[in-house]
Amino acid sequence: MTDIVNRRTLSMLGLAIAASVALIVLFVLCALVGVLFPSLQVTHAWVGLFTLAPVTSPQAWLEGIFFSLAFGIVAGSIVAAVHNAVAARGL
Repeated sequence: MTDIVNRRTLSMLGLAIAASVALIVLFVLCALVGVLFPSLQVTHAWVGLFTLAPVTSPQAWLEGIFFSLAFGIVAGSIVAAVHNAVAARGL
């Protein structure tokens, strides 16, 4: 087991996967709410971040899941890299 006190770094791959899965789950939940309750405007902005296609189309689901994965990888990698750089300086 890794000693977290001595090793204060984050796994770049682990955080990228975690961020991707979180964004995919959020997209799917918001898209489902958008399909089930089309008059509810709460989720349309989140779905609109990832696709311009109507939420009921297969294109919207494919684009949304793909771009959630891509943005999650980028965001997770950036957060891990910044955290590891800061942790390396003892902050």
